Amino acid sequence: MTGPLSKLLSLAAETVDRSVVWWRLPPPLGIPILVGLRNRLRALNLYDTGRGPKDRPPHADPQAGNLTARTLNGTYNDLLDPLMGSQGSRFGRNIPLSDTRPEDRWRLEEDPNPREVSQRLLSRGNGGFQPATTLNLLAAAWIQFEVHDWFSHGTLEHNPWRIEIADHDTWPNRPMLVSRTVPDPSADPAGEPTFVTKDTHWWDSSQMYGRSLDFANGLRRGERKGKLRIDKLGLTPEDLDHCLDYRGPAGNYWLGLAILHSLFMREHNAICERLAAEYPNMSDDELYDKARLVNIALMAKIHTIDWTPAIIAHPTTVYGMRANWFGVLGEGFRRRFRRRIFKSEILQGIPGSPTDHFGVPYSLTEEFVAVYRMHPLIPDDFVFRSATDNTKLGDYQLRDLLLGAVRDRLGEYKMEDIFYSFGRSYPGALNLHNFPTHLQEFKQHMDGPLVDLATIDIVRIRERGVPRYNEFRRLLRLRPASSFEDLTDNPQWAQELRDVYGDVERVDLMIGLYAEPKPPGFGFSDTAFRIFMLMASRRLNSDRFFTNDFRPEIYTQAGMDWIAENNMRTVLLRHFPALEPALCGVKNPFAPWKRVTGKAPVKPIAYSEDLEQRRCGEDLWIGWIVKVLHWNNTRAYRRYKHGIRDAHAKSHGILQGKLIVNDGLDDELRQGLFAETKKEFDVIARLSSTSGALRSDQLRGVRGLGIKVLEVPGDREPDTGLPGEPEATTQDFVLVTHREFPFADVRAYATKGMLAAWLLARLPDDWLGMVGHVLDAAVWAGIRLSPTLALLILPNNHLLGEIFYSSAPLRYGNHVVKIRYMPSSPAVKALMGVPISPNAGPDAHRDSVVQFFESNRAEYELQVQLCTDTQTMPIEDASVEWPASASPYRTIARIVFESQNADSPARRQYGDDVLSFNSWRTLVVHRPLGSINRLKKRVYEESSKFRHEKNRVAQQEPAHISDLPDHRPD
Repeated sequence: MTGPLSKLLSLAAETVDRSVVWWRLPPPLGIPILVGLRNRLRALNLYDTGRGPKDRPPHADPQAGNLTARTLNGTYNDLLDPLMGSQGSRFGRNIPLSDTRPEDRWRLEEDPNPREVSQRLLSRGNGGFQPATTLNLLAAAWIQFEVHDWFSHGTLEHNPWRIEIADHDTWPNRPMLVSRTVPDPSADPAGEPTFVTKDTHWWDSSQMYGRSLDFANGLRRGERKGKLRIDKLGLTPEDLDHCLDYRGPAGNYWLGLAILHSLFMREHNAICERLAAEYPNMSDDELYDKARLVNIALMAKIHTIDWTPAIIAHPTTVYGMRANWFGVLGEGFRRRFRRRIFKSEILQGIPGSPTDHFGVPYSLTEEFVAVYRMHPLIPDDFVFRSATDNTKLGDYQLRDLLLGAVRDRLGEYKMEDIFYSFGRSYPGALNLHNFPTHLQEFKQHMDGPLVDLATIDIVRIRERGVPRYNEFRRLLRLRPASSFEDLTDNPQWAQELRDVYGDVERVDLMIGLYAEPKPPGFGFSDTAFRIFMLMASRRLNSDRFFTNDFRPEIYTQAGMDWIAENNMRTVLLRHFPALEPALCGVKNPFAPWKRVTGKAPVKPIAYSEDLEQRRCGEDLWIGWIVKVLHWNNTRAYRRYKHGIRDAHAKSHGILQGKLIVNDGLDDELRQGLFAETKKEFDVIARLSSTSGALRSDQLRGVRGLGIKVLEVPGDREPDTGLPGEPEATTQDFVLVTHREFPFADVRAYATKGMLAAWLLARLPDDWLGMVGHVLDAAVWAGIRLSPTLALLILPNNHLLGEIFYSSAPLRYGNHVVKIRYMPSSPAVKALMGVPISPNAGPDAHRDSVVQFFESNRAEYELQVQLCTDTQTMPIEDASVEWPASASPYRTIARIVFESQNADSPARRQYGDDVLSFNSWRTLVVHRPLGSINRLKKRVYEESSKFRHEKNRVAQQEPAHISDLPDHRPD
């Protein structure tokens, strides 16, 4: 939008902002003001510094001819200007080049003295640490993690800046020596000084994937399927340390960076697993390149829709950042169509829109570097706690978490405990008097010089020609501060600023940014936000891998789906599922997490027959429901000329596996089938869709999983009403993909659900698909769906990556539990949240299961949630969520499936006609509980009898795994 009308509207927006200020307006008015301001900044605050003959990457990149992958040195992102944004290229500017001359030596070193500014205005001192209570410490680590990707200046050892030290100052060296920034190797003698980057200017995660070929190749050495090497601590192997320059950003490595490096290296490998499963013919290099693209885009998405809305949590900017990624049509529109419909970034977001440099070759800018100086976010003191029970594990100071101590800490504590501790801790506020004390006396490495990072921050901004605070605001067309009291609303700070600077025009940019009052919900100043607003979008707009080439042909469809389905929360829980109780109910993973219980574990309730309380008339309701479902069975038989299940009718695979009870279970978990640790049982499992008709797999809805455990000793539930039960030695668990049942009890199901069940059994697939579209539109319009209707539009994801639940409780020996079945091996964790392709056909689920098990194994965790309070965790109301904060899920066993033919003709016939799964085919100690389970008892009995009678097949329980066709011998 660059026409005359757009320019006029943008000018009007800037005029309104100067008089009213955007953040004082309600979001419907504030959002167009921000759009207009961004347009003005794009037009007036992007300046090209050119390229000299020596402004080149230090090495050629062998991938330069590959147009579908990012190069390591940043070349060939822009195909018309291959050097744009590459290593060794110049930083651009957001202000006119005539205003970028660095300060002269006296003014830089003495006006006022940077060390004096550090000591008098930045030190924490007696006031202590000022927390930012709307954020957690991961927010601080995250921005440093990203900054280490975005930019890096080299430094010179000779002819340093000399900062005089006052007599009363305890600094040991006089003067303090601060190394200079390396100048542009091909600077223009007639122009203003320019500087070059050691990194690329692109958002390409160079901090993790490497800046040099030696590091990048070493990170992959010995791995297959495109994966990265990760050592036993979860870090980059130590043999790569020689590739790192600890005089640069690598020297700032600390525990907060380490855990994020580890997290996203794990995520890269999970993406590789997913891509390898989907595209078995991809080469090692192709898998690496595609996984790198996907991982980088996911990090960009997390920064845009998770981190940024956390640190600038004004309603207008929260909406605006999501619109940057999804457009005003929203995430639901993108999920529904899974492709670009409109080119406009306003309508559908920047990713996938046309590449646009806004008339100026892309680079990051010195002003952008200056406003991202956010060291006050880092505390000096840290407390580590257990992610299990909040027990205090240790106290540390920042120096104990720096480069040389990272491996020591990770050797002492589990990674999930460190993540939990960061999630529960506050970062510092970006204020005056809040610079980390340890960073004012800091050594990057053992042999390095002692430095004061606060002093260096002031020197760097002055040295690189970024104007002081008031002039900076003028160049952004903002009103300058007329006095110290006008600059800050803190009277004490105003006086301190006056004492140090004397004249408000002399105030350094960083000092002014920390002193300036912040908009509501903001973690940093509105002045800094102007640069952020411009450059955060530009990083996406100019990168072809976020714009023209953000498409399945480059990323693969599986890669695009991975980006769409994931965020910081899903990444954390994929690799550290123990964090779920702390993240439960937390809207933004960069906001403070929940405290897991620090009290003694709540004792699980004891099982008693009195826990079940039948409502009057329940048997009459059950009888009526059974009769209606029998009509559905009869109708289905007439249609298919074959008896099918009235629920879970369509099979997607029959699997042979092993259930292995975990070792070292606590006493309350060693119950019934799980009483003997390390005990192994053969298992037959059936994956299904819960519909009572044989429908297309392209229809969304609930999926099912039946688990039949073989040769289980013990007393059995009597009178199941099924033939052959007295001799059976099987234990069945029937699970589904909805955590809670949509109806509280039998009566609610009869009065609220039966009409829908009756209609759904009769609607053709096309009509049911149309119902889904209508419900999508309702959600997009903000209409809240009933739980029943919401089940019809559950994401249609890969079955092997789904989580399954018992939904209703069951007895667990002396206790009561709900059950959860969780993907745990990398190959199936990589499938979590991955949609089934709409082009995969009507049997997409079956085909994907068969394809996976042709060459892969899968492992899942079987978990239980103990009931600890029948008021908040009711037995008879299956619609109530049992809070994980009161009782987290705990793993009791593993279920392992080796590669196999999951759908041979013999297995399919055996699963459809012979096998029967019934949660009431059980040991007494695992008896299903509650109204919904009592309904299932009658329904399953009648359905199984009908199916076996019509198909003239005797119901027969397998006595041994050899009864399963095409079984695999041990």
